[in-house]
Amino acid sequence: MDSRGVSPMIATIVLIAIVFAVAAILALSLASAPTPSPPSASTFQLENVENGRDTIVIKHVVGDRANDVIDNTTGTIKWKNLELRLNGEIVPATGIEEIVSEGTRYTRPLPTKLYSTVVGDRIRVKLTRALVIGDEVSLKWVPKNQTLLERKVEH
Repeated sequence: MDSRGVSPMIATIVLIAIVFAVAAILALSLASAPTPSPPSASTFQLENVENGRDTIVIKHVVGDRANDVIDNTTGTIKWKNLELRLNGEIVPATGIEEIVSEGTRYTRPLPTKLYSTVVGDRIRVKLTRALVIGDEVSLKWVPKNQTLLERKVEH
């Protein structure tokens, strides 16, 4: 009985072809994947980050609408897509005293709704204590876990 298999040369060529096909599929899928957009440090601005201040103002200065930054739909105000942090700890959204959004000024008690911001909008937040030299204040965009701004109290 004469048993013959595939020649070693043909088997090698087929294996190389399979490797190239898999590599081409992988390269094509990676090339078509969307690239994450970098955080824009110029989208928001923090005001009043100074020694002795107990109120910080978040101002939307450049960029597209920031959707759903604050949620008060249930009457319990909380950060949604934006977070203000003091020394790494989230500043409670209950400290929000005023929101100026699209020309309308909202003060406490804030109407129950989702708040988004456009250029020119401001959010005034009352802190639980006054800032001191060395405190670090940051603004975080929650959906992408990006820190948009960081400021240190120096004077």
